[in-house]
Amino acid sequence: MPYRWRIVALLFFLSVINYLDRQALSVLAPSLRQELDFTAVHYSYVVVSFLVAYTIGYLFCGNVIDRLGVRVAVTVALAAWSVAGMLHALAFSWVAFAVCRFLLGLGESFNSPSGIKAITEWVPKRERGLCMAVFSNGNIVGAILAPPLVSFIALRFGWQWAFLVTGGLGFVYLAFWLTMYRSPEIHPELSAAERDYILSDRPPAHAKARISIFTALTHPLCLGFMFARLFTDSLSYFFSFWLPEYLQSARGFSLAMIGIFGWIPFLASDVGGPGGGALSDWLVRRGWNPIAARKRMLFTAACLMPASLIAVHADSAYVALGLIAVLLAAQSCWNTNLLTLMSECFPREHVATYVSVAGIGGSIGGIISTLLAGQIIGTFGYVPVFTTLGFLHITAFSIILFFMRRHARQQAAVSGATV
Repeated sequence: MPYRWRIVALLFFLSVINYLDRQALSVLAPSLRQELDFTAVHYSYVVVSFLVAYTIGYLFCGNVIDRLGVRVAVTVALAAWSVAGMLHALAFSWVAFAVCRFLLGLGESFNSPSGIKAITEWVPKRERGLCMAVFSNGNIVGAILAPPLVSFIALRFGWQWAFLVTGGLGFVYLAFWLTMYRSPEIHPELSAAERDYILSDRPPAHAKARISIFTALTHPLCLGFMFARLFTDSLSYFFSFWLPEYLQSARGFSLAMIGIFGWIPFLASDVGGPGGGALSDWLVRRGWNPIAARKRMLFTAACLMPASLIAVHADSAYVALGLIAVLLAAQSCWNTNLLTLMSECFPREHVATYVSVAGIGGSIGGIISTLLAGQIIGTFGYVPVFTTLGFLHITAFSIILFFMRRHARQQAAVSGATV
C-alpha cells in the first residue's frame, strides 16, 4: 500500500475520534435533559457554546497550523479536546455542560484545517477527491459509532463513563499519530519514488510565508466559501445535535431504539462522501478541469436537498429516517467536494489559514441555526426547520458561482493591467 494512503487512514481515524467526542452529548441529550432538568432552549445554549468556541478557534488555528505544521498542531489540539471531553463526566447542570462544550470546541476547531492541509501536502489532485471523502467520512463513522457505543456504555455503566471512554480514546490515538505522521519531504518510511510522485504534483511554492486573517477575508474565493458554509454547515450541525432528540420527541424512539436505528442516516453519509469524491476524481481523470468536476458534484448534491420537505411530513418514522439518510448522503457528497475545491483554489502554504477562515462562516451559521432551531422547535415543531433545510444548498451553490466569477474577473483585470 502506498504510504500516502496510510496517512489518509490515519487522518480518517482522527476524524472518527473527533466526532465520537462531539456526538457523545448529542446521544445522551434526551436522557440528560430529564435527569438534570434543562429544556430544549437550554440545550441549544449548550450547543451554541461549542460553536462559539469553534468560531473563535477558527480565528487562529489556521495560522498556527501553517506556522507549526500539522504534526505539532494536531498533537496539542487532540490532547486538549480529549481532556475537555472527559471533563463532561463532572458536569452537573446545563451551564457546566456549556463550559465543557466551549473547551471542546476550541480544541476540535483544529481538526478540519489540519486534515485538509495534510491531504494537500500528501495527495496529488487526481486522487484528492476520494481521499478528502475518506477523511471527511471519519466524522460520519464517528457519528455512526456514537449512538450504539455511547448508549451501551451509559446504560451499562452510567452516562459519566460514556464521556470518560470517548475522551480517553484520543490519548490512545495520539500514540499512533506521533509514531506515523511526518511531512512527505522528511518522512523516513516514504520511498523515493512515492516522494517524487507526491512532490511532482505541487505548484511552485508561494513566496509569502504568512497571510493575515484580513487578507484571507478579502479574498473573493474565501468569502464565497465562507458564505456557502454559513448556509450549508447548518444541516450537518442540525442532524448532529438534534437527530436523537427528533427521533425521540417527534418519532417516539426510546434511547435503546436510538442506539439501534440512529446510526443509519450516518451510514448513508459513508456512501455519499466517497461516492461523490470518487465521481469527481473520475471526471478529472477523464480530462475535466478539477474545479469544474467538483462544481458538478456540488450541484448534484444541492438538487437532492428538497427531500427534507418530504421527510418531515412522512407518516412513517422509518420513511422519514430513510429520507434523512438521503439528505446526509447528499451533505457528505457536498462537503467532500467543497473541501476538495477549497484545497485546489488556494496555495498549499496557506491552505489551513484560508480553510479555517472560511470555516468561520460555517460556525456562525451553526450558531444562528442552532439558536433559531431551539426556539422554533420549542414553539412550532420541526416542520419549519426541515422546510428551510431543503433550499440552503442551492442558494450556497449560487453564491460560490458568483464569487468564483468575481475572482476570475479580478484575475483577468490584473493580467490585463500587467500586460
